[in-house]
Amino acid sequence: MKADQAVARDHRPIYIQIAESLRARILSGYYADRLDGELKLVQEWKVSRRTIQQAIEILVHEGLLGRQQGAGTFINHRGVAKRYRAITSITDGIVAQGMKASYRILSSGLEPAPPRGMAFFGLSAGQDVYSHRRLVLADDRPVAVVSTMLNPHVLKDLELSHLDKGLYTTLREQYGRTIVHAEDHYRPVIADAEIAGYLGLQAGTAIFVAERRAVDQDGSPMELSDIAMTPVPLEIAISQVGADWIGKPPLTQEPWDYRVGFGDFNSKS
Repeated sequence: MKADQAVARDHRPIYIQIAESLRARILSGYYADRLDGELKLVQEWKVSRRTIQQAIEILVHEGLLGRQQGAGTFINHRGVAKRYRAITSITDGIVAQGMKASYRILSSGLEPAPPRGMAFFGLSAGQDVYSHRRLVLADDRPVAVVSTMLNPHVLKDLELSHLDKGLYTTLREQYGRTIVHAEDHYRPVIADAEIAGYLGLQAGTAIFVAERRAVDQDGSPMELSDIAMTPVPLEIAISQVGADWIGKPPLTQEPWDYRVGFGDFNSKS
């Protein structure tokens, strides 16, 4: 879909629509360091130069862009990092704990979408999802089995059978897709023989499974994963807001806000 077609169905001012599109591109890593020149953006969106300038001014004010007289408009990487926090993957969690993350691919390829995959990605009966299953290791010790579904109709020619780094890094670098929102639902389960075997546990051991639903900077459903983890200490934080009170800080979250980390993979228990 062309840029001018995309904005034609939106009733907001054009410069705000363009600013939103540029913001998504900046977040996804579409631009390495420099924004496209104003004339190129004018041609892309088929609008006036002043409209493009208004859109850029919004992003400069947000701290995502910076102008250099006579040199152009540049990405303010510090501003991007400050405004947008990366969504933590299990790989990030391992690396943050000072450990080496590695992978063993268990299976990878197209398969018919199951009902929950069809519902999440908005697929029709008979359409495929890309199914990717991997064993995740921390310092060569198995810590999780991750079963992921991705939408091959959005990620064209997707091939992860030789994935040797984090999934989110690959989606960002190869497809310009950045995960910006993820919802994790944790539940305790009893490991079956297969999962227990991969994780070096006895069958029947209690483990945690996290279901992750993630979308990218355009709001497109990107990832539906089940993450079966070794028994690790989980850190859970709960914030509750029952009512307003005098001198309260600004409300920045929902009345109930839960935060759960992937766990302490340094634990040998």
